[in-house]
Amino acid sequence: MKNLLYTLTVAVLLVAMAACSEDEPYEYGDFRFDMVTFSGYDDSSRASFTLLHRDDSQITLLTTARCSVAVNVGQRMLLNYIPTGPVADGIQPIQARGYTEAVTDSLRYTSRPDSIVMDSVRLKSVWRTGEYLNFSTELKFTEGKRQLYLVMDKDTWHTDTVRAFLAHNMMGEQAYFWRKCYASFYIGAVWKLHSCKVLRVYLNDVTYPSVDYYDFTK
Repeated sequence: MKNLLYTLTVAVLLVAMAACSEDEPYEYGDFRFDMVTFSGYDDSSRASFTLLHRDDSQITLLTTARCSVAVNVGQRMLLNYIPTGPVADGIQPIQARGYTEAVTDSLRYTSRPDSIVMDSVRLKSVWRTGEYLNFSTELKFTEGKRQLYLVMDKDTWHTDTVRAFLAHNMMGEQAYFWRKCYASFYIGAVWKLHSCKVLRVYLNDVTYPSVDYYDFTK
């Protein structure tokens, strides 16, 4: 576990909107969005990404060129792409359309879950792929830095239901409008435990305020 608390800026996805007339509807094509891990470059300088499906099956997405943004091996990101061929030997050729870096971190823990700051979020989706828990959210824009990470209740570490919290701290900054944010946190340290049957994730969601948590069951 890392002891240093990172201050993280919010990743923002910028989507280009195309104008069209009623007579000629715009064709968006067969593009996809997936949370992936950047794996590096092959001998031909083609970027590759590891994709874990929701059933935990794994394939490699191989582009035709280098990434258009600076990225380190192991970085989690939301990839916008178009498949350009079938999967063969676990590899699928793709055309990359856009990269959005995701807030990412290892799983943290505390014995004082009541002390966790949980400023509000607008949850769009939360899902597990392999040993990662992924979030598509909206956060209030601030001009300064903020903290966003996943923290576990240490006292539930060896129980059948492990509690975790989406900690969000705007650091007292003035909040403005909502902006998109993507996050992907490593949960392998908990998910691998034989005693863990359920990972229960709490968050402060203004979209569905009556829902306190979501369960992920093995």
